[in-house]
Amino acid sequence: MTSVITGVFPEKTAEKEEKTDKPIPSYILHISIMFSDPLIWRRVQVPGNTSLATLHHIIQLSMGWGDTDFHQFLVGKISYEPTSGSSEIRKNAKYDERNARLCNLEEGMRFMFSYLYDAGAGWEHDIYLEEVISPAEKLDHPILLAGEQACPPESSNDIHEYQEILEELEGSSNGGRPNYSGLTDSSDFDPVFFDLEAARHRLETLR
Repeated sequence: MTSVITGVFPEKTAEKEEKTDKPIPSYILHISIMFSDPLIWRRVQVPGNTSLATLHHIIQLSMGWGDTDFHQFLVGKISYEPTSGSSEIRKNAKYDERNARLCNLEEGMRFMFSYLYDAGAGWEHDIYLEEVISPAEKLDHPILLAGEQACPPESSNDIHEYQEILEELEGSSNGGRPNYSGLTDSSDFDPVFFDLEAARHRLETLR
């Protein structure tokens, strides 16, 4: 799994919040879980003034995660994290995800943009900036446009363990019930099914 930079970087490399009256575009982001096969992905459109802290919630709700573990973003060469609530979290507010807005990170987003949700070994998400939408098409809230594949249960720890379980299920051809014990507590779990409307409903809480 790609390593995530966690150190505090020199001040000159930090993104700075800029006050401007310039119209702010919105962004279409393609978010996928790295190393997933078939690819687990979501496509969202978000306002340009969205903070990384809010994007964290957008990803959680769109994917279907439970927001129970530590997370961080890597944008360009800078790591952004929450700066409160845990002794493990960096205290430097300069890299606080609440202070980093997408409209000020566009250059870094084009270079490298990832999100690590740490459940066990970690779930690394690749975020690709697909399109910049004109400010004339004003957007006030995030929109989930599309997606495929169910969100892996967090009990499976990371994508590698999850993929091993999927391979085991795919290879089961004896007519018996597959072993879901390492995957989820629910025998109704379908790795292929993604409920787009239910995920859109979850995102409505951010309006």
